[in-house]
Parts: sequence; structure tokens; C-alpha cells
Amino acid sequence: MSRLRPAFVIFAAATLQGFAFTLVPALATVFSAAPYAIDASAFGSLFLALTLGAIAAAVTTPLLARRFGMLGVLRFGVAANIAALAALIASTALGSGTAYALLLADTTALGIGFGLSVSAINELAATLSNDATRSITVANVLIGLGTALTPLFIGTLILRGMWPLWPALLVAGFAGVLVGSMGWTAQRSASRPSGAAHVPAQLVLFAVAALLYAFCEGAFSSWATSFVHDDRRFSLETGERALAGFWFALTGTRALLAVVPIRAAATKLAFVFFPLTIAVTFLLLPTWTSPTGLIFGFVAGGVACSIVFPYAVSLALAALPGDADRTAAVMVAALITGEGIGTYLMGVLRTNAGLSLTQIYRVSACVAVTVAIAALLAVKMAPQHSEPAPRRGGS
Repeated sequence: MSRLRPAFVIFAAATLQGFAFTLVPALATVFSAAPYAIDASAFGSLFLALTLGAIAAAVTTPLLARRFGMLGVLRFGVAANIAALAALIASTALGSGTAYALLLADTTALGIGFGLSVSAINELAATLSNDATRSITVANVLIGLGTALTPLFIGTLILRGMWPLWPALLVAGFAGVLVGSMGWTAQRSASRPSGAAHVPAQLVLFAVAALLYAFCEGAFSSWATSFVHDDRRFSLETGERALAGFWFALTGTRALLAVVPIRAAATKLAFVFFPLTIAVTFLLLPTWTSPTGLIFGFVAGGVACSIVFPYAVSLALAALPGDADRTAAVMVAALITGEGIGTYLMGVLRTNAGLSLTQIYRVSACVAVTVAIAALLAVKMAPQHSEPAPRRGGS
């Protein structure tokens, strides 16, 4: 049981975090109707709030880790997720102005919860086995599984007018994780206190790569249902399938690559081939005009987005083993910041600048190319270029 408890807590938290993270994008069409009635710009602002929450989590994670350990950080993250979901549920019974305020509270708390939880999940997962890269990738596979399944579940519940049931079930699941973590004391990280005055160049480059990657991921995931349903005028079901296809493809590819030994060639593949494939997908996606073609396009985007972030986290932890708490927090904050700011900007460009998602996707191809450049520079500066993060002690 001493080994099963950490695995249950970490992997259950990862799965539930995935469920929670994709809930707002999956509800995009719900938020355009009463009682919310928000436009694309207001929808994008929800992700700006999510970004601010993630930044707050990045600032506080090292402090909380020194005081409570990364298991304590995970517990705080789970509590923030519960608060976020409670705000979302409460918003259904209020008028448009107050409901939107609760949605902002929801995404802010979700940013905090995601930032705290995923930082802890990545670092704690690395202690589960001698192959830290594989353990981190498995945890991210489970996050991806949750994100993939939510659009399917939510789509069915939306059609029946029962979608608030899903966040209520997630609250119960997160409560179960809190209960399961009781009685388990994880070994404290050997991470030294981080100084704000010194930020290693490797960490900056890895964070830039993660932020730019997250912009690309958000361009697919946060706007899939809007692109298919609103821009292309296909059914809501088709939009939800496109979003689910993106996350299933991302998760399945991560699961496949989790069993592949990590070598220099694999690292270069992750940071060259996959970002360039993202760019190509952005260019081709607007050319597909049938429902099947659009679903296939988002599936291709999921494959292309699959492995960049888990590899970047593992290599960043390897490059900075004495500053693991801050490294994990910064990488997750970069992920949420990229997704949040990217989604917000896309909403503003659609509402205020009159750009279509087709035009925005074509410009986003340039961002994907930049991901490869930043990631390769980070790998070049990292010790031995491609060594996976070592195990840092048992749990």
C-alpha cells in the first residue's frame, strides 16, 4: 500500500485535473447563451483570468513547497480546483453579470489549481520510478485523457440540459484525492531556496518554448468548437468531436511515446519535427471544409502537440536539479500563460479586429516554428543535451 497510495494520488489528481482544465472550452457554446450571453472577447478574457491565477501559483509554489512539501502544494491545488468548480456550478443560477463574475472566479481559481497541482504532479511523478521522464509522461498522458473525455461527456449532458452534473462529480473526485493523500508523507525535495535575482538562462528558454507551445495548443483546444460550430456552421456534436479528437490524439501519442527510450534523436524529434508539424497543421486546417476533414485536422493537431511539453519539463528538471520546485512551477505557469494569453488574444482579434479563425490559424504557424527554435536553444544549453530527469528520492 505504501507504493500504491502515491501512485493513486498522483495519477488520480492528474486525470481529474485534465477533466477540469478542458471544461471551460467545452462549454463555449453554453456561455454564448443565457444566462451568460458572452461574446468571443469576453470568453477570451476568462483565459486571461486563468493566466493570472497560474502566475500566482508559480510565485507561491516554491514558498509553499518549502513550508509544506510538494504533497502540500498538491493539496492546495486540489482545494483551488474544488473552489473553481463550485463557482462554475453556482453561476448557473444567476443573472448574466453575476454569472460572468463567477466564471472569472472559476477560471482564476482553476489557474491557481492547475499551476499548483501540475507542478506537484510532475515533480512527485518523477519519484515513482527510476525512469523519471516516463513517469512524468504517464502523468501528462492521464491529464490528456481527462481533457479528451470531457468534451464527449459534456456534449451529451449539454443536450440533456444536465451539464452542471459533470463539475459536481469532479468536486467529489477531487475530494477523494484529498482523502487519499491523508496519511502519506512524501519525501521533501532537495531543491534549494530559489533567488528571485538569478533566473538561469536554461529555465528562461525552456519557459519560452513552453509558453509558445501552449499558445499553439490553446489555438486548437480553446477554439475547436467555435471554429467548427460557429465559423463553419456544422453541428455542436461535430465541434465537440473535433475537440475530443484533438485531446485523444494528443493523449494517445503521448502514451505511445512514453514507452520509447528517450535518446538525443528522440529529443530532437520532439523539438523539431513536432513543432513543424504543428505549423503545417495550422496552414492546412482552414483548407478542410467537410466535418470529417475538420475532425481529422484537429486530430493531426493533437498528434503534433503531444510530446513537446512533457519532454521540456523532464529536460528542464534535469538541467536544474537543485531548483526543482521553482523549475516545475515556472514550466507549468508558462504552459497556462501561453494558453491563457493566446486564447485571450484570439478572442480580441475575432471580436475587435474582425479576423477569422482561419486567418489567425495561418499566422499561428509562425509561432509553432518559433517553438522549435526556443526549445533547441534550451536543449543545447542543458547538461548532456538530452539526459532525462533523474529520480530524486522515494515517496
